[in-house]
This record gives sequence, structure tokens and C-alpha cells, in this order.
Amino acid sequence: MFKGVDHVVIAVKDLEEKIAQYEAIYGTSVSDRSESERGGMKMAFFRFDDSYIELVTNWGDEGPIARRLNDQGEGIHLVAMKVDNLEETVTHLRGAGVRLIGDPGEGNPVTGQVFIHPSVTGGVLTQLVER
Repeated sequence: MFKGVDHVVIAVKDLEEKIAQYEAIYGTSVSDRSESERGGMKMAFFRFDDSYIELVTNWGDEGPIARRLNDQGEGIHLVAMKVDNLEETVTHLRGAGVRLIGDPGEGNPVTGQVFIHPSVTGGVLTQLVER
């Protein structure tokens, strides 16, 4: 089942400004950066052993991060939880009546990302991650 926090994604308006602030807070430089054309996002990662903080912003006015920033402003966008077996965890959550996003349905293998819907977790999108 659940093994702990894998990573936390924080939506920010100005990535460069927040990188500088987080570098000052953590006393370390950003570990790496990435961009996603599909999601229209730019990301920066602060890695700590087996977990990390991801700062994310959008390129334009489209995509999930743009919508999140417009609707709610900056803040925690997602908490990713480590699980020891994704299939078993999804089966358990499904059986418990937990609302999921990306659940392929009973009898189908999990091939993509699965999330616990924010309506179940007090407004926090929760990703399930098996590493």
C-alpha cells in the first residue's frame, strides 16, 4: 500500500523568482529543469534523497497549471504518494469507493497515471506512484 511521499508539485506564477526563493530557503541550487510541450509547462526540481519538490508554471493561458493558477493562485497542486503495488492499491481504493482519476476500470491493467480525486482529499490532487 502507501509508503510515503514521493514528491510535491507547487504551482507558481514566476518560476525564476520562486527558484531563487527556494534556493535561499533550502540552501541548495535547483537540481534540474524540464519542459513539457504537451502540458505547456516548465518545471524545476529540488531533489532530496528519494523525494523531491517540483515547482511548475505554465507557458501560456492553456493547460492544467494555467487553469489552477487562474482558479486558485499559487500553491500545492499535487502530492504524489509512493505505493508498493499500483494495481493492488487501485483495486483497494476502488473497492473502498474512493473516487479516482485515470482508473482504467476493474479488469483492465493500469497503464497510465492514477490520481485520487481532490474531492476526497480536502482539495489536494493525490497521485499514486510506484517506483
